[in-house]
Parts: sequence; structure tokens; C-alpha cells
Amino acid sequence: MRRIFLLLSFCCLFNQGKSQSSSFTKNLEAAVVLLNKCQTRDQYVIAFAKMEELYKQDPSAWLPAYYASIIKARMAMKKMGDSDQLANEAIQWLKITKALHNSDEVLCLESIVYTSKMVVNPIFRWKVYESRIKKPLEQAIALNKNNPRPYILKANLQYKMPIIFGGGCNSARPIAQKAKLAFDQVKTDFTVMPHWGRPILEDLIKACPL
Repeated sequence: MRRIFLLLSFCCLFNQGKSQSSSFTKNLEAAVVLLNKCQTRDQYVIAFAKMEELYKQDPSAWLPAYYASIIKARMAMKKMGDSDQLANEAIQWLKITKALHNSDEVLCLESIVYTSKMVVNPIFRWKVYESRIKKPLEQAIALNKNNPRPYILKANLQYKMPIIFGGGCNSARPIAQKAKLAFDQVKTDFTVMPHWGRPILEDLIKACPL
């Protein structure tokens, strides 16, 4: 009788855990869909709140922290509030993400986050943050040469850099070509894993036709 009771208890706990996991996945999918549609400050604030809540539900899951950092960095670069403070918050979420997981995607996030800190005052901050922006991209490419995102970020940096410092289309174009080739191999099915970048690449190719 005791064995039957223990078996039933285990089954109940297993099913409960499975249900919670399924609910978490569905909520994460919904939050990522929402983030993909964000245009305004209010929309980003709502998307961040959902990611923060998901992180609180499962502090061992890296994706909510990753997306929380992405949101704060984007808000900083779009000047949707105090850009310096938003960038600082992005850095804090980056640290949480790196403590949970490290990969080529997180290295791309690191570059984005420090870019958001740099663009608050690029003239005075570029030299301070240059290596923190560039080095993670080289590390990401070394880890996974088939990921288009580090190429996109690297090409975008080259394009926006003044020509006298080696920037512009001539230096950005070969990197953008690598990004396009990598993206051409990526399935377009929806995923909660990082998949951003196509619109940035499209804008870059319009400015610097391949």
C-alpha cells in the first residue's frame, strides 16, 4: 500500500512539473512574439515586465534575462528614457545572463549592451568601450561562424564608422555578405531562441548594395 501511495505521489508531482514547464514555455513564446512587435516605449515596458516575471518564475532560465537585457539596451539606444540608466540596467541583466549561460548569442548581447552605453556620448566613450563592443563579436564568430548576428553587428559598426577611420560601405559590405550567407541557411520557423537581425541586415544592404 505504501509503495502504491509513493508511486501515485511521484506521478502527481511529475505531471505538475510538466504542466508548469509547458506553461512557462508558452508564456515565453508569447513574450517573444510581443517583443518582436515592439515599436513604442510602452510596448517595450510591457515586454520587459513579462520577461522579468518569467525570470522570477525560473531564475535558472537564461532566455528571459537575455531578452530583458536586449530590451533595456534597445530602449537606451532609442532614447526611450534616461539612456545612461537604461544602459546600466542592460548591463546588470547581461551579468545575470552570463552567470546562467555563455554562448555566441550571449557574446552578441554583450556587444549590444556596451554599444548602448557608448552611444550615450560616442565622441567621449568610443575609446572606453571599443574593445568591449568589438571583442565579443570576434569571440562569437570564433565559437559559431554560422551565426549571422555577430556579422550583422560587426558590419553595422563598420558602416557607421567614419570613412577616415576605415568605415563606410567598402569595409562593411564583405561582412554583410557573410551575414546574408549565414541567414540564408537559417530556417524561418518561429523560435524562442535569438533570431533577430534580418531587418538590420536588410537596411544595411539597402545602404550598401552587395
